[in-house]
Amino acid sequence: MLNHRTIDTLHTVETPEGAQLQFAVAGPLARGLAWLVDALIRLVILIGMSMLIFAGLDFSSDDILSDNGVSVATGLFLMMQFLLSWFYTTLFEASTGTTPGKRLYKLWVIHDNGTPLNASGALVRNFLRAVDGLPFLNMVGLITMLVDNRFRRLGDLAAGTLVIFREQAATHYSFTHPKKLAPPAGLTQAERRSIVDFAERCNGLSEDRQSELAKTLSHLMADDEDPVDTIKSWAEWILRGQSNAEPTSI
Repeated sequence: MLNHRTIDTLHTVETPEGAQLQFAVAGPLARGLAWLVDALIRLVILIGMSMLIFAGLDFSSDDILSDNGVSVATGLFLMMQFLLSWFYTTLFEASTGTTPGKRLYKLWVIHDNGTPLNASGALVRNFLRAVDGLPFLNMVGLITMLVDNRFRRLGDLAAGTLVIFREQAATHYSFTHPKKLAPPAGLTQAERRSIVDFAERCNGLSEDRQSELAKTLSHLMADDEDPVDTIKSWAEWILRGQSNAEPTSI
């Protein structure tokens, strides 16, 4: 039997509290379309800046037609091209985690441990584009993405990053509860995951079914506690931290 983890497009990160966060990983098609949009934006910027430079030149002077004038114009053009090629994506991703092209397709770059992309990660993944782009049209990067089960190119592997669908990742946990309650000490990570799974599935269960399932953990609660409400409070604590949590003693 095939393990579904080897063929799905979800990347799972386990938090210190034992909860699992899942991120929908973006494939080559979505990333390719985002890259194309960013390439068009860079081209428009390059053309616009070139027009501004040439607009400031005095074409009535013979100097502009000289070898020195041509060299200066060519040098400015190449400098702008270099800055856009190397720093357009890096600056956008380091500051916001995405680029205009990626944002259009709801793509964001994160570290593979689920944390936001930092400046060093953005530098590494983007400076290795020179290798991923070989021999042409990002062929090395495309082949690497197709081989890797998380669609990572060489830059992603070196920087420890992933490109994810932000919208799908953000809506993974729809469960919220107004109260946080620390669960009993000694629970395993698997038991904490089960608590979170129960809380997230409650909306699809009848009240009788919720009570029936929650009573299996009633031995961990005080006699006057509502099992369903208590488990939801535990789940809220596990998912969103310990701040303002109420201690549990049994």
